[in-house]
Amino acid sequence: MKRGIFFVVGSLLLYGVFANTAFAGFGITPPYVHNDTLRPGSEYTQEIIIVRSDPVEDLNAELALNLPAIESWFSFDRGLKFILPKGESQVKIHVTVRVPDNAQLGGYNGNIRIRTSSLEGPSTGVSLALGAQIDVQIKVVDKIFDFVVRRVELFEAEEGHQKWWLNFPGKIKFVMYIENIGNVPAVPFRVSMDIYDVSGQQLLEHVDSTNAIDSVLPFDTKKITAYLPTWLPPGGYRVKYSVEKDETRNAQKGELSLSILPLGTITGYEQYGFEGLKLNQQLTVIVPIGVVILLLLFG
Repeated sequence: MKRGIFFVVGSLLLYGVFANTAFAGFGITPPYVHNDTLRPGSEYTQEIIIVRSDPVEDLNAELALNLPAIESWFSFDRGLKFILPKGESQVKIHVTVRVPDNAQLGGYNGNIRIRTSSLEGPSTGVSLALGAQIDVQIKVVDKIFDFVVRRVELFEAEEGHQKWWLNFPGKIKFVMYIENIGNVPAVPFRVSMDIYDVSGQQLLEHVDSTNAIDSVLPFDTKKITAYLPTWLPPGGYRVKYSVEKDETRNAQKGELSLSILPLGTITGYEQYGFEGLKLNQQLTVIVPIGVVILLLLFG
């Protein structure tokens, strides 16, 4: 009988210990700083989230660096010592790597330990020191130009219009969310569309973007916009788009539906100006102006 009582009491105590350990869980996500495309002079920032399941008190946190040859490249937005506040189950830190201009090409490894302790100091009984490790693996390489298209959006357009002898096209707005996975600024080499009838069988028009598209900095994701002209009448169409990295590499191809609406339908719609005209019509404006200027200068 006594042995049975001891077994029950012991089981309850063990359950209490393990329950408290799980409740006081501590971890980080992601548990690494990895980048294989850094180049001399580049900068990269990784967000690390410290997670506590039981933030019942303020904790001291300290970072211990084991980064042979590259410790001076690293900085932390919260410093090497900071507080994990009571009541906050998640605390973010930003680890920034700044590679010197004269850094040698190659791989570099190390780790960063996160150690915690109570602000109140040691107390009686069992005290758990929580901690975690961030693994560091980086490579310094030559220039790499590369990006991926994470998402695209195609907006409704209006039909074009005529003014005097000039045929201004409708303006198609095509939005891309680009992630730069290289180490130099990236911008699509070409954005183009083949516009088909609604069944996708008959090709009606091929158009390329006309604007200077914004570039995306290394290791960043950015929303950028391409504008493309269309001379098609109102209706529904099938679009096959292409986003190219360069003359030989395609970043993404896909199909979308396009609606072209009558002129004046879309509130706040931005129409094309001179840049949307075809080259032959642009020349009908440029050449006469050029002749007049020459006559004024040399006539």
